[in-house]
Amino acid sequence: MQTFLPLPTFAACAAALDDRRLGKQRVETLQILRALVWPSYGWQRHPAVAMWRGFVPALAAYGVAVCAEWRLRGRADAVLPALLEFTGGRVPREADLAARDLLPPWLGDEELHRSHRSALVRKDPDHYRPLFGDVPADLPYVWPPPVFPRWPLRRSGDGPLPLAAALGLLDWADPPPEQVAAVRRLAAGADATVPVPDPHAPAAVALLAGLCTPGTTLWLVPGRPPPEPPPHDPVAEADFGRAVGRTGRSVARPPGPAETAATSEEASAEPEFRFRRVLPPGEAAAAVPPGTGLVVVAGADLAAPGAEVPVLRLLPAPPT
Repeated sequence: MQTFLPLPTFAACAAALDDRRLGKQRVETLQILRALVWPSYGWQRHPAVAMWRGFVPALAAYGVAVCAEWRLRGRADAVLPALLEFTGGRVPREADLAARDLLPPWLGDEELHRSHRSALVRKDPDHYRPLFGDVPADLPYVWPPPVFPRWPLRRSGDGPLPLAAALGLLDWADPPPEQVAAVRRLAAGADATVPVPDPHAPAAVALLAGLCTPGTTLWLVPGRPPPEPPPHDPVAEADFGRAVGRTGRSVARPPGPAETAATSEEASAEPEFRFRRVLPPGEAAAAVPPGTGLVVVAGADLAAPGAEVPVLRLLPAPPT
C-alpha cells in the first residue's frame, strides 16, 4: 500500500504516473481514507495510512488529482464519487488547502519525494528513468512519522479542553512535569519553550498545548514549501460527482451505520491544527490566520510570528 509522491504537488504526481500505477492509486487512496476514518478497517497501522492521519481533505485532494488524470486519459472511473463522500461532496482543491495551511508538513520534503522517485524507477525504469534522471534506484522509502497518534483527535469546538481531558484524548498517562507546566503557561496566555528529542518531528506536547488552548494551532516547521499548485479547472470538475464506468468490488463495499456516521463527522469537522513549511529565518511566517490561538515553532532557526497569541517553541534537548 502506498500513495506515490515523486513530486511536491498532487497534479504533478498524477501526471507522472504510468497507467498501471495511476489506476491502482485511485483504489489505494480510497482504502487509506477508509482506514483513517472508518472505525473498523484494515491497515490502520500501516505507515502509508499513518502518514496521512489527520489530513483527510489533503488525501482526498490527492485522490481527486489521480482520478482526474485517469479520466483525462480516457479511462472509466467510478472511484471519485466515493472519495468525495469523505469531504461531504465538496471537491478538495490542493491550492485552497495550501492557502489554509491544511497540507501535511512533510509535503515538500525532498528526501521523501526522492525516495518515491527511486521506487518508481525501480518498478518501471523504461517509464520513469526519462522523467527522473539519474536518481538511484535502490533508495528505501522514507516514511514520515505520523503527526497524530490516532484519528479522529479533536476537541469538536473552539473552546480549550481541561488538561486531564486532553491527556485522555491523547492517551498520554505520564507526561513529563516540565511539559505539563509549559502547557499550563500557554493556556494562561504566556509563551513557553520545551526541549524535545527532535524538534522537527511530531511532538505530543504541541498537540497537548493545542488541545488546551482556544482556537486553532498553527505549527511552523522549517523546510521549503511545496510549489503553488495549478489552478483548478471548473469545466473538468463538472462531472466529478458522477461515476464513469462500473464500480469494482473493493469500491462498492457499502458502509454500515458506524462507517456512515464516522464519514459524516469527518466531512463536517473543522481543522484544529494547521501546518506551514517555512524557510528560515521565516519572515513569511508572520501571517497568522484569524482564529489562531497558539503558534508552535519547530527549532531555533525560525522567527516567531508577530502575533498576540502564545508561542510554543520546540528546541533540541541537551545530550544526556
